Amino acid sequence: MLATGAAGLFSLVTPARSTARAAACDFPIRDGVPRVDYHAHVGDGISVDGAIKLSRQRGLKLGLLQHAGVKGHGYAVSDDEELDAWIRSLQEKPVFKGIEGEGTDWMSAFSKSAIARLDYVQADPLAVPDKSGTPIQIWRPEFRPGDPQEFMDRYVDYHLRLITTHPIDILAVPTFLPEALRADYDRLWTARRARTIIDALVKFNVAFEIDSRFRVPSERLLQMAKSAGVTFAFGSNYQTAERLGDISYCVEMYRRLGLTTGQFFCPAGPGMKPVERR
Repeated sequence: MLATGAAGLFSLVTPARSTARAAACDFPIRDGVPRVDYHAHVGDGISVDGAIKLSRQRGLKLGLLQHAGVKGHGYAVSDDEELDAWIRSLQEKPVFKGIEGEGTDWMSAFSKSAIARLDYVQADPLAVPDKSGTPIQIWRPEFRPGDPQEFMDRYVDYHLRLITTHPIDILAVPTFLPEALRADYDRLWTARRARTIIDALVKFNVAFEIDSRFRVPSERLLQMAKSAGVTFAFGSNYQTAERLGDISYCVEMYRRLGLTTGQFFCPAGPGMKPVERR
């Protein structure tokens, strides 16, 4: 069902589900494409109010995030009290409320009731553990993975671990490759590897982020995901005022794939976010 936004500039998507879910799914649509960026971090010079001002200027709605995980790693949100403060800072603001879970143990820092108050949770696989179990930083230009095939097998397994054992709603920056492997993206992301991740996304109802910053996943993998019935989410993943909300790659892929709003991620609604994997 379509409704008119307060400013009269956009139609708003309200999927035909529960009233609470419909209210939570309001975001701008322009030229048939959702205008929402679920991967927008505050901090590093970007305040909540500053991000909202930018979103209004750029004609889209933001999902605002803080990095979240267990204490001792410098995350902005590390317990229920800090999570409550983050959620309260966004109350009555025209944004979606989220966190980016960090590490494999971030859930242990929070109660289920606290997590359920969020609109969504996302996580990315960029801190894939090495053979010893130590997280590595594959986004750094100097990172070298050693045996590419062994790295890819571990990397796929880590994608699956996040999807199947963490109560996440969006898998962010999926299929990103370190700089040393990027030229071999199509060869390394075989149909078998991609299908393994896609099947898990469908089974556990996790959205596939189309990441504008790193331009992943590729169109080939996105087409595979569409055919399997995956839900998609947009993420700029930019952390500067100049690029916050830049979803140009997302929009390009949405149009090329011929997606519809029915294939697009919406938060579950207040108090309805799943907090366990079944």
